[in-house]
Amino acid sequence: MIRLAWGAAVLVLLVLPHLLRTTVAEFVIEILIYGMFATSLNILIGRLGLISFGHGMFLGVGAYLAAFQLVHLSENLFVLLMAAVLLGAVISLAVGALVLRLGGVGFVMITIALCQLFYVLILSTQDTTGGINGLSGLPRPTLGQTDVGPEWLSLDNTATFYYVCLTCLAAFLLALRRLDASPMGMVFHGIRQNPARMRALGYPVRLFQLVGFVMAGVGASVAGALSAGLLGVVDPTLFFWTTSGEVILMVILGGSTVLLGPLVGAAIFITLFHQLSGITDHWRLVLGLVFVIVVLFAPRGVLPVVLDWWRGWRSGRQRAVKPRTTASALGGKTVP
Repeated sequence: MIRLAWGAAVLVLLVLPHLLRTTVAEFVIEILIYGMFATSLNILIGRLGLISFGHGMFLGVGAYLAAFQLVHLSENLFVLLMAAVLLGAVISLAVGALVLRLGGVGFVMITIALCQLFYVLILSTQDTTGGINGLSGLPRPTLGQTDVGPEWLSLDNTATFYYVCLTCLAAFLLALRRLDASPMGMVFHGIRQNPARMRALGYPVRLFQLVGFVMAGVGASVAGALSAGLLGVVDPTLFFWTTSGEVILMVILGGSTVLLGPLVGAAIFITLFHQLSGITDHWRLVLGLVFVIVVLFAPRGVLPVVLDWWRGWRSGRQRAVKPRTTASALGGKTVP
């Protein structure tokens, strides 16, 4: 059943953009992008036990870098993603080397301060970044020369953009799955549980934290580049602390202990945002109530609760089927 469920899920994901209207398909693409953003943050929260309120700065860096490239340099998607990876790695390496010297409340406060510093920097460079208005009218990236190639090479084709985002997210999830099964992944989880003990065992805790911080920054930067290509606009709110707070909510809603938890949390958050913002201007209040309910009744997140229910249902069904099987094997006689 599990293999059939996974096979059906893969089949649905492959045909989904051809079954949906353009606006709905772009909504699904947004979920994929923010799912990658939330999954990158879960490297810090779920694997290293670090709460960063400045993760939005890497999303903003990737988005603004992609905007500058789309306007002034190249529309090639591979160039955009490569630049996002390189700049995201450099900035996260510099920021991580600075903030990881502190722990606890100090780490949280410094990440907020740096994120707000980027926000003020964007606001103060009106001529280059557009200031509070941001940059708009961005063209979508391409996979090659659309003038001489087929139309699907342009990401103006929603299905093509969907497959690009799905591929990036799938590659990121597979890399994290391999990480969790590797010795480095075991070290990460050991640091999350007890960094002092890992340090006493001789592991360079700060170095491993820096590696995880760079991985998280790169993932968020790539998500930012894809977001700029999808929406065609970037603005300073990407650097504001509320963006970092929202992605933390995504991780907690879905569950930080499960690989797909942040993706589920992003889907819940984005869906509620689009539905509630069209009904009321106080959508954050309703979303806050939903978050409180989830924390009270599912403190580990929605997906772990669903998985626990599924395992309990399967084990109960197996216990119910086993006596019938034994009776059949003994010619209809039950064993006490």
